[in-house]
Amino acid sequence: MVMKNANKQMSRFFENINRYQTTNNVLAETAGMIRMTTNPRDESELNDLVHHTRTQCANRQGGDSPSLDRNKWTSAKDLHDQVMQLLSTKLTPFNVRRRKYKLDVLKKCSFYLEVGIEEAPLTPDGQQTQPNVYSTLLHMIDPWKFQRMKKLGHSQVLIQLSLLEGLHEQLCRAKVEMEAIASMSDYGDREVHRVKLRIAEVTEALAEFDRTLTLGPLHTKHRLLTDTDSAKMPPIHLRLSVRMPVTFDRSLSEAQAVSARLHWEIGDGEELRPGEHFEIHHKLLLPATAEEGSQVGMVTCEACCVQVDNLLPQKCYEFTVKRADTTSLVYGFWNDTVVLRTMSVSPEGSNGSPEKRPRRFLW
Repeated sequence: MVMKNANKQMSRFFENINRYQTTNNVLAETAGMIRMTTNPRDESELNDLVHHTRTQCANRQGGDSPSLDRNKWTSAKDLHDQVMQLLSTKLTPFNVRRRKYKLDVLKKCSFYLEVGIEEAPLTPDGQQTQPNVYSTLLHMIDPWKFQRMKKLGHSQVLIQLSLLEGLHEQLCRAKVEMEAIASMSDYGDREVHRVKLRIAEVTEALAEFDRTLTLGPLHTKHRLLTDTDSAKMPPIHLRLSVRMPVTFDRSLSEAQAVSARLHWEIGDGEELRPGEHFEIHHKLLLPATAEEGSQVGMVTCEACCVQVDNLLPQKCYEFTVKRADTTSLVYGFWNDTVVLRTMSVSPEGSNGSPEKRPRRFLW
């Protein structure tokens, strides 16, 4: 009996120990869960929680970048795309050269002051009556006032060309700046704001360049007609018109022994207008005698070709061509130049056959 009682007591003792250990484990797990769901009591526990949270975020896809950083990255990428689009469309090397070519051509053009009637009526065949009254208007306009308007038109052309020069230089600098911006790997808040403003400025400069290429009307402060004439005539307007420059056709122009045949053409395929006149000047280069010094002259013609006679053989002559000045010309300084060398006279006194006459150009 004693042994049986002892065995029962030992069994109860071990059962109590097992229950105690199980209770302790449950209490420990419960305390851990409470610690994770309640606020930390001191700084050490706070650091442990922050470290635990960052570790869990790092293990997930996307790292520890918050949504604010993702939005900032998206905005910077959109800005970079805008810069690249500007460089690949409007600021390409081809477009920059094309604008420079337009500016150079405009500098060589001739600008004229045109007078017309506002809202000129149409004839039954659909044509405006303005060309028929143009000569009448010129006779009715006060010559002194018309000269003032020509000076105003001249000033407007100079301002327009100067503005185009400045805009082109600005676009060239903007292209270099945009290329530097495109190579940046990161944008700060201030840099993003600055780049946005710069893109807006470049876009406006491009639009301004294209607008400035188009000539606008001239605004008059005073009437060009006398009071008597103005009562009989409808309101008139003034505007600037542009005509393309003329250049020598070097494939057709040639010099013979005592004459030269010159051909020229109008830029951009512009057709020859009725009544258009051209001035052709020539002079002998490096004259050695008084007779050679008199080898200068000027001819006027309405066609796009002319023959200059009475030249000396085996001499270099400079030829220039330009549009003839008219009463309505306000700006036009361009003239094209070509230098030809005349041939020697053959023993028979002729210039030789056309097949044996080479076209000689110094440049």
